[in-house]
Amino acid sequence: MTRSNRSYLAGFLVLPAVAVVVLAMIVPLGYAIVMSLFDFQIGREASGDFVGLHYYIAFFQDDVALHSLVTTLLFTFVALALELGLGIGIAVLLADVPKRLSKLLRAIYSMPLLISPIIIGLIWRYLYDPTFGLVYQWLGQLGLANEFGGLAKPASALFSIIVADVWQTTPFILLVVTSGLSTIPHEVYEASRIDGAGFLRTLFRITLPMIGKVIVLVTLIRGTDAFRVFDIIYALTNGGPANSTMSLSIFAFKKGFEQYEMGYAMAISLITMLVLILLFAPLVKRSAFMTRD
Repeated sequence: MTRSNRSYLAGFLVLPAVAVVVLAMIVPLGYAIVMSLFDFQIGREASGDFVGLHYYIAFFQDDVALHSLVTTLLFTFVALALELGLGIGIAVLLADVPKRLSKLLRAIYSMPLLISPIIIGLIWRYLYDPTFGLVYQWLGQLGLANEFGGLAKPASALFSIIVADVWQTTPFILLVVTSGLSTIPHEVYEASRIDGAGFLRTLFRITLPMIGKVIVLVTLIRGTDAFRVFDIIYALTNGGPANSTMSLSIFAFKKGFEQYEMGYAMAISLITMLVLILLFAPLVKRSAFMTRD
């Protein structure tokens, strides 16, 4: 078979995969873009007129929309920072624990990953209940129950959701980082001990640099996932109180399926995608560069 024929055969064999990508990604994306440019409303006598960039302009003139953008950014960066810190820290500490005990602890700590985010939200809504929730009971013993607003007050609602999200998703980072730590040769640590390096110096000079690719990858995965947060907020507060926990995904859902403004909902979704690309494009580039190295 000639090289030209092999090229044609390779192109033919890849056609099914290309068709799946087109049908599953490009077609829905194109449909969303078209919908965002028209006055499209479900269940109402909408004109269906072409409105162009009206909904995109309306987004940046809408106080609730801008607040949802800020809330989403705050949630993403705070949750991601806590999850990375805890996940990496616990993984490093478990690396020095006897192997059997380490496996047992990782298995126990990973249990939240097996639970649906909606169920996680319902569990934490029970824990945050002012009447019989365990969180209020614990804070009551410390004399702090009256100062903690939980899910009922705008000042504390978002942080309460972040705590629930951190509890659920930190195990993912723990497992991925643990896999990265297992690739570091034991001889490297032996050499650092001989050189008299302490725990912190070993951590920042050896451990973290050698799992840099893993950290970048897990940051990219968790960061994009956190920015699209919907289910746990929907289960805990549904964007309240007073829109204090309104994420972009919740805002788009409300516009599309509660107020039936599908054109505006599509515009919000596309803006979310664009912001997400702008935020994490440097990480994608960094990840690709580190992979080539």
